[in-house]
Amino acid sequence: MYWVRKLATTGEDMRPTKLPLAAALGLSLLSCAQQQPTSSPQDLAYCAKLSQLYQRYVDANASSPSMARGTPDVAGGEAVAKCREGDAKASIPTLERLLKDADMPLPKRT
Repeated sequence: MYWVRKLATTGEDMRPTKLPLAAALGLSLLSCAQQQPTSSPQDLAYCAKLSQLYQRYVDANASSPSMARGTPDVAGGEAVAKCREGDAKASIPTLERLLKDADMPLPKRT
């Protein structure tokens, strides 16, 4: 109860400034929670297959276009991470493009 001690020592009441701040934080967290992407189980399964292929054959291959500059492809890593988080809709196009660029066949989508 910091604000109680502050009130007792300085005569200031800290509650009025903390209440709007807490309300704003709560509303921002609520809006973030509502914006979580939802992907179908089929999309998530396909995304997992693409991620596995990407990591096994493209990202790990030092001669792949993603490693040509000596650094891994950030877009590929981000797509794999988003896929793990459940955002398949954002990940699938990137992973498909990277696999096609590496002349890898895409798995069948079920």
